[in-house]
Amino acid sequence: MKAPKLRGPFRNVRTEPRTFTFKSRHLPDSRPEWEERKRRVEEEVNGASDGPRPIKFRQGGRNAEGRAARRAASVRASRMAALRAGVVALVLVYLTYRAILWVESHDYGRFLHFMQSNG
Repeated sequence: MKAPKLRGPFRNVRTEPRTFTFKSRHLPDSRPEWEERKRRVEEEVNGASDGPRPIKFRQGGRNAEGRAARRAASVRASRMAALRAGVVALVLVYLTYRAILWVESHDYGRFLHFMQSNG
């Protein structure tokens, strides 16, 4: 077995570094979805040079009302989710309070005394 070669501090320009190429036996070399995507991108690039492209701004524009409505619906939904979480938290706190009152109202002294005497 040969000893592994260590890289030197200087790059040797005469030799090309080793590369790894994986050739799958199960898939064809060119996939159809990549070819379709490449064709669409080339059409966009070639078609875009014919005329000036329209400038698109984030605020305003053709669909500003729809965006504002979606934003308002999102804010409303997040507020309702926070309200539901608050109601659930209040119910759990109330149930815990009632459970504590119930435990304090019952006499578990005999039961605890029974546990201490057997131990």
